[in-house]
Amino acid sequence: MFRSWSLRISLVAVLLLVLGPLLGFLGVLPGFQAMLVFASAALVGLVGIVASIVTVVRGRVVPGFTAMALGTLALVVVLTPAFAGGGKPPINDISTDLKDVPAFTHARTLPENAGKDLGYPEDFKIVVEKFYPDLKSRKLAEPPDAVFERAVALARAHPGWTVTNVDVQARTFEGVAESRVFRLRDDFVVRVRPEEGGGTRVDMRSKSRAGRGDMGANAARIHEFLEALAGSAH
Repeated sequence: MFRSWSLRISLVAVLLLVLGPLLGFLGVLPGFQAMLVFASAALVGLVGIVASIVTVVRGRVVPGFTAMALGTLALVVVLTPAFAGGGKPPINDISTDLKDVPAFTHARTLPENAGKDLGYPEDFKIVVEKFYPDLKSRKLAEPPDAVFERAVALARAHPGWTVTNVDVQARTFEGVAESRVFRLRDDFVVRVRPEEGGGTRVDMRSKSRAGRGDMGANAARIHEFLEALAGSAH
């Protein structure tokens, strides 16, 4: 059975499904490269499916259908997350405040960001307004210092997040969020300011270090954090 080329190809596809996340999790490959290994399983799986059809036509039914099943598995596993994030815009930098976008200060000093432009792209603003109309600054009734202290504590306790810099005077802090499987690293900054008329305004910006799109990950991160911050109010 293993002499079938279609089965060998489909087995390679399944191997890539496992290797991609494993190499990323172990740090053997950078997260984005590990994702490319994982994504390549879909292409190899498609080739395996085509080869399996030829195998079945030639009368080798068992290895042919086995190869087809494995190739289809590879396609489904890779494409399911892509479809789940379908409809999301191909941008990787999201902010709640588009008029006065929170700036990255400490992130500029990190070796991983050397040579990168961490300014906010003007053409992203209209995209954020269109696709994430509900992603706004969060207004809280508590005084700014109390909110800032709670926000920093909440970020430090968040799994996979590392707070890299805290500026008490400016009430801003920056950090890095790392995904669980591929260990993709995104930069984020949170800014706390007094709100006119009383209370506090909290803004957040989250930016991926790799890739053109983020399948909605940065917006989801901001929404989750601001919801948790509001929910933890005394």
